[in-house]
Formats: sequence, C-alpha cells, structure tokens
Amino acid sequence: MDFKTMLQLPVLEISQVLKTLQGIADEERNKEKPQMPNVSIGTSRGNVSGYFINYDTEKSIVLLGNWYDHKPDLQYVELHSIASISLGNIENYLYQFSDGNIPFTPNAEDVPTVLQLKKEIRNVEQSVEKMLGKAIVINYDYAEKPEDLEKYYAKKTIVLLQETLAAIAADALAKEAFVNAVKELSFHLGEENTVNLQNNMLTVCLNFSKGLKSVASKMVLQDRIEKCL
Repeated sequence: MDFKTMLQLPVLEISQVLKTLQGIADEERNKEKPQMPNVSIGTSRGNVSGYFINYDTEKSIVLLGNWYDHKPDLQYVELHSIASISLGNIENYLYQFSDGNIPFTPNAEDVPTVLQLKKEIRNVEQSVEKMLGKAIVINYDYAEKPEDLEKYYAKKTIVLLQETLAAIAADALAKEAFVNAVKELSFHLGEENTVNLQNNMLTVCLNFSKGLKSVASKMVLQDRIEKCL
C-alpha cells in the first residue's frame, strides 16, 4: 500500500475495528505460523499493548497477549474503557478496514486452480453424503476463466458450505427436511447473499464485494437455507 491508497481508509467505530480484528485473528490462529495483529489500546488509565487474541462481544472484553521468554503475558481490557486503538502488523489485511475501497489481492500460493476447486468440491460431496446419508451434487457456477480473486473466494465458499451443511446435518429435523427437498446445490459469487430452492435445486449466491465482511456467516446461511426447505 502507498500513501495515497492509505488516504482512502474511512473512519470506523471502535466496535467495528474490534470485529475486524477478531476476524483477522480467527484466520491467523489456524495457520502454522500465525501473524497476529499488534495492538495498542489507550484507556483513561494509560496504554496497554500486545497481540490481539480475542474479543468477546457478550462480555465486552478484549484479550491481548505477549510472549516473553516462552511465558505468556495476558491483558484483559473492558470495551467501555477503550478510548483509542493503534494497529500494527496488518499490512496484508488493511483492505478489511477500507469498506471495499481498497481491493484485496490474494497471494499467488493461496489461489487454487479450477481443478483444485473441483477436487475440494468432490471431497465435500463425499463428506456431506456421510453426514446426510444421501448424495448431494455440488456445482460451482463460474465464468469460463474465473479470476484469481474469484477462485480464492470460491475456496472460502466451499469451506463455508461444508460447515453450514454439517450444522444442518446435526439437527435431526433440519437434516430430514434438507434430504427430502434437495438433490443438487449450485453456488456462485455475486453482489448479494441469497438462497433459492426450485425443483430440488438449491442455489446459493454469496456476496464477497467487500471481502469476508459482506459474505453471509455460517449461521445466517444456515437460517436462509432452512427457510427454503
């Protein structure tokens, strides 16, 4: 990012910043070598700093941590006491703070080929068949030559679909309704989050126009699917 691009960043509320940091932390913590955001929080009593670990919206508590000589140093901060937040080590995630003004470019090694996507879909089909006791055909509806960003988000979508279908399969009534109503599932990327069911075909459109911020969560997607059954 250059200086001119940085000037496109909007003003965000503290709660929005924390929600975005939580999403970044959730993504990083699953990596072999996590690069957690470095945060400095200003309060009425002074400043606290460390790696952002977690934010609990119900408890309104932020957890920061440091690692010195193989020993943890943890700090718990109440949301109402926060006056300011300084962010570091977020170069790869600045687009998430831009509300779509700064485009996201995935690293080349994170972009799957269409063949890899088809293999992942096949793996999900096999997993779903075990969970539901019924084979469901899953189809990725894409342009002739999808761009790298679309393929990147298609991979994210496949993971989201698997998690959502697993949640549906865990509920006996939802599982029965899904098995009776759906024979095929088709998904594509668009500018809104929608779910439609027609002639046993479940069509899912997910909105990645603002990255992961605009796409439906697993709970929202599950709810919209179940409303179609």
